[in-house]
Amino acid sequence: MTSENEEYYKDRYQEVKDKVEYKDFLNDIEEITLENSDSPFITTEQIVNMAVEKYSDRKNVQQTHTNQVQDISSLVEGNGNISIQGRLLSISNIKTFTTKKGREGKVANLTVEDSTGKIRVVMWTDNMKYMSRIKEGDIVKINNLEVRKGYTGDLEVQMRNNSSIQVMPEELGEDLPKYEETITNLEDIVEEGEYNVIVRITKVATLREIQKEDRTLKIITINVMDATGDMEFTLWNNDTDLVETLELKENDTIKIIKARAQERNGVFSLSNSWNGRIVKDDYDLPEFKQEIFKIGNATEKENVTIMGVLTKIYDTIVFQKNDGSEGKVRSIEVTDDTGSIRVTLWNKETEIAMNKGDFIKIEGGNIEFDDYSGDSYRYNTGWNAAIVLNPEMDDELKEKLSEIDNLEITKIKDVLDVDLDEGREVDVIGRILAMNDIREFQRVDGTEGQVRSIDLADETGVVRTSLWDDKADINQGLGDAIKIENARTRLGQGTMELSVGKSSRITIPEEDEIEDLPSYQTLEQERYNDRTVSQLEENEQNVKLRVRVINLGQVNTFSRSDGREGKVRAIYVADETGEVQVSLWDDDTNVDFSDGAALIIENPTVQSQNNRIRLSISGGSNLRKARPEEAELMPTLREIESQLYVEKLIEDIEDDDSHIKVRGVIEEINGEKILYAMCPNCNTRIVQSEEGYICDSCGEKIEEPNYLMIIQATLQDETGTISATFFRDQAEKLIDTTTDEVIDIFKQTGDESSMAGKIEDLIGHEITLIADAQYNDYNEDVRLNVRKIVIIV
Repeated sequence: MTSENEEYYKDRYQEVKDKVEYKDFLNDIEEITLENSDSPFITTEQIVNMAVEKYSDRKNVQQTHTNQVQDISSLVEGNGNISIQGRLLSISNIKTFTTKKGREGKVANLTVEDSTGKIRVVMWTDNMKYMSRIKEGDIVKINNLEVRKGYTGDLEVQMRNNSSIQVMPEELGEDLPKYEETITNLEDIVEEGEYNVIVRITKVATLREIQKEDRTLKIITINVMDATGDMEFTLWNNDTDLVETLELKENDTIKIIKARAQERNGVFSLSNSWNGRIVKDDYDLPEFKQEIFKIGNATEKENVTIMGVLTKIYDTIVFQKNDGSEGKVRSIEVTDDTGSIRVTLWNKETEIAMNKGDFIKIEGGNIEFDDYSGDSYRYNTGWNAAIVLNPEMDDELKEKLSEIDNLEITKIKDVLDVDLDEGREVDVIGRILAMNDIREFQRVDGTEGQVRSIDLADETGVVRTSLWDDKADINQGLGDAIKIENARTRLGQGTMELSVGKSSRITIPEEDEIEDLPSYQTLEQERYNDRTVSQLEENEQNVKLRVRVINLGQVNTFSRSDGREGKVRAIYVADETGEVQVSLWDDDTNVDFSDGAALIIENPTVQSQNNRIRLSISGGSNLRKARPEEAELMPTLREIESQLYVEKLIEDIEDDDSHIKVRGVIEEINGEKILYAMCPNCNTRIVQSEEGYICDSCGEKIEEPNYLMIIQATLQDETGTISATFFRDQAEKLIDTTTDEVIDIFKQTGDESSMAGKIEDLIGHEITLIADAQYNDYNEDVRLNVRKIVIIV
């Protein structure tokens, strides 16, 4: 209960405070509210009035609760359990609403008149069973009514759950007003007022919305005709639901009771009144013959009806109107047996569910010259057009439209045919075989754009597909089937590709459309060549590797030639035949992998550097975590390491050894100098001078260098000693401290040797590591470059 309501309740309670306790008065209000929870139009004032009337003994108020028939003129607000009897003058159509409890309700209005006056009768959901038993002109007795003040301020009676309607004999109506249902021809409507008409529907326009101040008005215009003429009949707001409720469509015949006629600019039109009704029946009216315009004869023409098959559907585009409100536009292509035409749909029309292959009739639009194409026409639906999907048509036209064959899905092998012209619009269905991250870019005009590349595959081939701007943000992932309509072919690097932009549409295909589409696993096997690490050859393409992560490098930043920042990260992966370095770039460097993670790498760039194979994940590559069933078939990390890393004693290490496992005790370690300043541009070592840091390679002064951690140590086993160098992440792992933490310590202490004590505590600890051996020309000895620390004891 709000404070405002509480004050109102207290004020009204003063009228009955001598008859009832305040808490009981509030309980009465709550009970009445619950009883009327399905009445959406009842007000707080009406509810409180009923609570007050329960205890009030106001003078001059003759309350009646006897259910006896009362004269309409004698009814008083608050009367309950009364009956009225009179002539039924009007019946409204049933309207639906949502109750405060969220249930669907129904409401209808009757107008009843006796010899003393007339009144509106409000019917609710439980009373609708009587609607089929009554008609205008009947003499009715309506029982168990309550008298209330309506939203207009006039008295009305409302039916309750236990109310009833009886149709009484005509002989009881001698003193009642007569009912005459006069049917007016459309040509005879020459003055404003209410009329009864019997007409045939010739067009049902699409629902429109009009924004007016703080509310949205809904409108449907229905074109009607009789033997004398034609006219527009308009439904507003909730009345627009009658089109669906009564299933109104072209060629239906209807009687409109109490249609309101209005004149504007010398032309009359009709609209539904609050107490009017539409009755659908089989009335005797002239047949309606509609002229269908042949699309192949397109020329500028107004109020044209076309009929054809939907051959293209484009996505809806949202734009901002001059008044700041939101507008929507969508294009479709309609084809008949003579040609095709682009159709422009607006606002609510864009929300109509339609599919390629649907038959469609559009009425009331205009054919205009298409300035954008420069050599064709388009059909603009405009304000009063009607769109009918799968309309009735003669067998001959239906057969012709069924023969239109440009609805077929194009196989990818046909997309890839370079002998065909680029710029074709095609529809394709396939599975996503590879998928890159979204890349942002700036257009020549300064606007921001985004693009994502995917590889789309069916049983006939694989095509590189570029998804532009909003099309790049798709929910589907690897292995998912998608359908792309209106994709445009373009010639890429010696092969055809697909471009998916504003005029394209991406949907999920139906089950019957993908019943012959191979599974993702099958398509993978057909496209990629399974290789082990030892089988890799330089420049080999369409390679697929099943590997595990054995070492993760750090992310390094660099500056590109255009000044943009780039990122690179090296990870090391291996199978039972060998180990290989994989370079990840930019966003791929953020992928979270752990040691031992099973990976699938598809179509990497295979290069050779210093006689060693290196892999790079580029635009056409795909790197993903292995599915559980794939990982189960791969060797474990322990099994891979036992195959790859030969354990050697120090005296047996040779200068060309790689991937060897060495175990030894840390005999010496240098903790005095472990951080080295590096140029952030070219990543070369720099030295501080009086002028600060200056890079000899770049020639530029460096305000804030990058830092590289390097720790030198000497290992000893029972056969000898050897020097080992720990770089970057392995140095961090050795001393269990990050580079940034070391930098902070040095800044706080001002002493680059402040970590020496902690580092020298490692002397005497046994360590097992994986390393490459390298001959040092300066000292003429063999040293170890540590690749991975296995364990420190």
